[in-house]
Amino acid sequence: MMSKIRVGELVIGAESRGQRRARRRSQGALAARLAAERKAERRRIREETKALWQGDFLPALGEAGPRKGRQFSEARIEFLRTTTKILRTAYPFVAEEGLGPQGMVIGRDAVSASAFCFDPFVLYQDGIISNTNMTLAGVIGSAKSSLMKCLALRGCAFGYRTFIPGDVKGEWSKVVEAVGGAVISVGGTTQHRLNPLDPGRRPQTDENGKWVDDEAWSRLVRSQRLGLLRALTSTLKGSPLDEEDETAIACALDRAVGRGGTVLVGTVVDELLEPSDEWRPPKGVRDHAELAAMGRRPGLILQRLVEGDLAGMFDGPSTVRFDPSALMMSIDLHGIAEGDEKLRLLMTCTQAWMESALRGKDLGQRFLIYDEAHRLMGAPGLLARMRDSWKLARAWGVANVLVLHRLSDSDSAGSEGSAERALAEGLVADTSTRIVYRQEADQLERTASRLGLNDRARGLVSSLNPGVGLWLVGGRTFVVAHDRTEWEIALTDTDEAMGGRR
Repeated sequence: MMSKIRVGELVIGAESRGQRRARRRSQGALAARLAAERKAERRRIREETKALWQGDFLPALGEAGPRKGRQFSEARIEFLRTTTKILRTAYPFVAEEGLGPQGMVIGRDAVSASAFCFDPFVLYQDGIISNTNMTLAGVIGSAKSSLMKCLALRGCAFGYRTFIPGDVKGEWSKVVEAVGGAVISVGGTTQHRLNPLDPGRRPQTDENGKWVDDEAWSRLVRSQRLGLLRALTSTLKGSPLDEEDETAIACALDRAVGRGGTVLVGTVVDELLEPSDEWRPPKGVRDHAELAAMGRRPGLILQRLVEGDLAGMFDGPSTVRFDPSALMMSIDLHGIAEGDEKLRLLMTCTQAWMESALRGKDLGQRFLIYDEAHRLMGAPGLLARMRDSWKLARAWGVANVLVLHRLSDSDSAGSEGSAERALAEGLVADTSTRIVYRQEADQLERTASRLGLNDRARGLVSSLNPGVGLWLVGGRTFVVAHDRTEWEIALTDTDEAMGGRR
């Protein structure tokens, strides 16, 4: 609405009635002339603006002539109206700003083209994620192994150590050796032995911050050993243990400890099959004969570790020493054929041996990478041990990394709705960082339902290039292209036998 123009004059001294009427007529005429000029100016601006939009200044299809940008046909533009929350995935100026500059540089955000940095320990301290555990899934050839190796290498600069309890393919060895770490080879032609019942490293405080005295230490070691023996027995048996199995194993372990010296799997097997006479049977067991009958089945099962095809690897004192001060440490299992059924038992024993040496808050923050973890999904007893390690991640300052081929690997743990399936799916559920590399078309539905992906993200997962992944970090989503230096490529390239990648 246009405001009314008012005109006034300064009057000095007395003024007659005639002079006042003349002055007012003069003021009114001036105000009318000024209003007319303003109205004309506004009309001119409106007409020029209208002419601009109607193409009076330029032809509708552009000026004629060479290099004038003239169109052959009229352009048609499709309009999309949506919220900035959705638009930020399509336009850089409204894209996710990233996780901040702290941490290891992973590569480039494929949407904003900015550097993408990641550090689970910093993100946990800032309250962005609820735990430091990670899950990485990707088909063979998607470069997921390269990502984990580069994360470990770059973590060295931040003071983070990395431990790989089961390197099935031997691909970590040159990475570990490049930073002066230690590689332990088990199986094949090597003569190294690991005692999975080693007590491990005694921490100053437990996961609750309480001082670990001799009694608490004994309970901690007993719980660790029982968990491993139960897991191995149930896996070899192919079914859960019953009450008699549980009782027999616990009694045999206590008697083996009572003998003194190094506790070995063979000692426990001896006590299962031939209980010591000087030990009183536990409540509910009449005599030693009944105890021996109860221990016969688990004893024969565990005897495979001592006299069967697993003999020579876990049936004696450890011949190598764990060095928790090393920047990296891996256990090389590539001497065992990949299709060998006993491989997951070996992985379980090596994991137990390494995990027992990593207890404590005074070791600093570290990564514990479970490579080829899909091999363990069919053994619920082994997964129960990993679940306990997941729960203690925050207490010990550990970031557990679960590396799978696909998220549906957990389906092999049991039927839908079973406790075994829930146990396997719980490992993924207890990770605040999920990284998904390319998945095959038949895996999209399962992947989307497990991670809550929308249609856009679901379609993206099936078309990701090698080295590009969908990162889900604390409820935020990123598409990240992993970049490597020439030095890192030489260390992490797993296609060397195929001539490498161009």
